[in-house]
Amino acid sequence: MLKTVLAAAAAVALATTFAQAADKPTIGLIQIDLSNPFHLGEVEGAKEAARRAGFDLVVTSGEGDVTKQIQAMENLINQGVDAISINFIDAAAFGPTMAKAAAAKIPVICLHSKIDGCAATLGFDERYTGKIVGEYAAELLKARYGEVKGEVANLQGLLGQGLNTDRSGGFTDVMAQYPGVKVVAQEPTSWDPTKAVSITENWMTAYPNLDLIYGNSDSLTVPAAGVIGRSGKQEQVMLVSVDGTEPGLNAVKDGTMKSTVLLAPQYSGFWKAYFPFLVATKKDDRTEVLIKGVLVTKDNVDKALKLASDQVSAMQTFPFEKPLADIVASY
Repeated sequence: MLKTVLAAAAAVALATTFAQAADKPTIGLIQIDLSNPFHLGEVEGAKEAARRAGFDLVVTSGEGDVTKQIQAMENLINQGVDAISINFIDAAAFGPTMAKAAAAKIPVICLHSKIDGCAATLGFDERYTGKIVGEYAAELLKARYGEVKGEVANLQGLLGQGLNTDRSGGFTDVMAQYPGVKVVAQEPTSWDPTKAVSITENWMTAYPNLDLIYGNSDSLTVPAAGVIGRSGKQEQVMLVSVDGTEPGLNAVKDGTMKSTVLLAPQYSGFWKAYFPFLVATKKDDRTEVLIKGVLVTKDNVDKALKLASDQVSAMQTFPFEKPLADIVASY
């Protein structure tokens, strides 16, 4: 599905938009915050999209506060931008602001969540992400016990965010297929690494037989790995994760984590600015784009690390227009 989606867009885009326009559109990108390394990587990818396609980019965030994020969106509406791309902190809080955008005829591309008023949505195929992590976790448990059984826990992100719900749900859907697996805990962190550390510390005491932790982001799982290491349980508690950030990939490389899912922040950031540009300029009429991540284990982590490096060091020539799985396969 993704191959068709992105390949079609790339064909149109390369033919019609990779040139400076006389009257450049302005695209607003609103992040949850600008402190999370993944969000910062996305901003760099978004800037590259603006450079290639010839539009102006305004980046802002809610600094982790939904009230500030609403204000940031209203500021962009008042500025008269041509499209807004937003990763909601709490999508349910944006009804009146979405109405203001509609009244101003500004299309809103909703990232990872869908609410009334979205001109289109863009995000990762989160059910798929959770599913491939769950399937790999099942393999790990089977390798340990000869059958799929054990105790697992899930470090979640932000409750109420569609991304978080589906990323966890795809995983627990798989776990539910195995009667011998018990999901002993699922706790939200609001994507805060310090909360992930505190929760993991509690789990080390509360669940002495814990076999595996699934972290919904490397920014949570890597700090959790530190807790497990200090507890001396690194051989007992296996870690699987999502994001494919440099710390996450390095953790897979050195064996601290068993896996992550490559979502490539610069890659996703490119599309979080580029697709809104295509919508604003009426070059793309799709209402949904889903990016499929790639499972990274010790078997393909070197390829993923090279890709992660290239999208930073060779950003201006990196093939962001291609499906992510195809890019990984080319290494």
